[in-house]
Amino acid sequence: MYSSVLRNTNFLKIWMAQLTSQLAANLLNFALIIRVFDLAANTRYANIAVSLLILAFGIPSVIFAVLAGAYVDHWDRKKVLVVTNVVRAVLVLLFLFVGSNLLWVYLLVFVISVFSQFFTPAEGAALPKLVDKSDFLSANSLFLFTLYSSFILGYSLAGPIVAAWGQNAVYYVAAVAFAVAAVLCVRLPSLRTERVDKKLGEINKEVFSTIRASFKQIITDPKLIFPIANLTIGQALLGVLAVLAPGIALLVFNQSLASVSIKLIVPAAVGMVIGAILVGQFFKKISKTKLIDIGIIIAAVMLISLSFVPVLSSLRFFGMIVAMIALTLGIANGLVSVSAQTLLQLNSTDEARGKIFGTLNMMMNLAAVLPVLLAGITADLVNPLKVLTGAGVLVGVYGIYQHKTFTKLHLKST
Repeated sequence: MYSSVLRNTNFLKIWMAQLTSQLAANLLNFALIIRVFDLAANTRYANIAVSLLILAFGIPSVIFAVLAGAYVDHWDRKKVLVVTNVVRAVLVLLFLFVGSNLLWVYLLVFVISVFSQFFTPAEGAALPKLVDKSDFLSANSLFLFTLYSSFILGYSLAGPIVAAWGQNAVYYVAAVAFAVAAVLCVRLPSLRTERVDKKLGEINKEVFSTIRASFKQIITDPKLIFPIANLTIGQALLGVLAVLAPGIALLVFNQSLASVSIKLIVPAAVGMVIGAILVGQFFKKISKTKLIDIGIIIAAVMLISLSFVPVLSSLRFFGMIVAMIALTLGIANGLVSVSAQTLLQLNSTDEARGKIFGTLNMMMNLAAVLPVLLAGITADLVNPLKVLTGAGVLVGVYGIYQHKTFTKLHLKST
């Protein structure tokens, strides 16, 4: 299935560029979560500080993602890929000089995320120009595999690197990875588009018109609302868990997140991959709506279970119990996310699919802002584990509500 596309040297270049850049981004994200929590650990606002970091990562996608995609359509994608990677490599090294100033950390994260908004659509738009149509499915499959594997590798390696060599080592590794991605992209052929002479104002007008039309289509079609609601909840939940992870590590294991990432973060990431495989390979004949309902309930149970797990800390296999809960939570996320993504593709037309997914990305990140901020504030006021309990209850209540509300809809499920 993959032999043809793997013989395409241009595909290999952009695929390796995706792998190295995604690995750099995930290494950086996880290392900064550890750094910000440590910097604020002696204050009453450690979890809020992590919340603000997650928002600094996410808000640029709300503001710039759709605009960036429109601008990329008018530029040479190769230049965009090279410039964004070079700039990110340089910006990452600036973390070596910001010390304990959280404001500078947030500002750097925000700027790096802004440039990432241009890299992603340029990479996606470049693929059809580098790969034959007959190999397009294989190429996308490999890109999806890289997306998940880089997440696992980045979040798996960041903790041990920080624990062994300190924070600065992560910045050097991430900068080198971004630089390698830039070199790989330099070796690509020109990816110029057909020139359309439009001013920025005209492009902006088109983009905002598209957003309004897509948003109107989404909110008036239950077949689109259902999967989008679940994808949005999944995104918000991932943000909340990222905020709470350092505090949970201390309360559950009495260790830093860098020391216990192999027991908490890695199993969850592996579970997401397993969930995606289950939906794509073994649960093809099961209704996607039913899989979403099952995934939501499993997620609710696992969130509540994780909040009460410290009572089992005296057990010999305590670490394995926590890892299995995290793994199952990841599987639940995979069931919901992949099923919802499939439903969204099936229930949107080819002409509107790109617009809907572009608007979806913006909506998901926008919807995650409030839960992420509230999670940080609440965790500092009470306890991260109590926030997990509350999140589990809310997810469970929503699962019951949507089961009663949406099961009557004739959603495409295969």
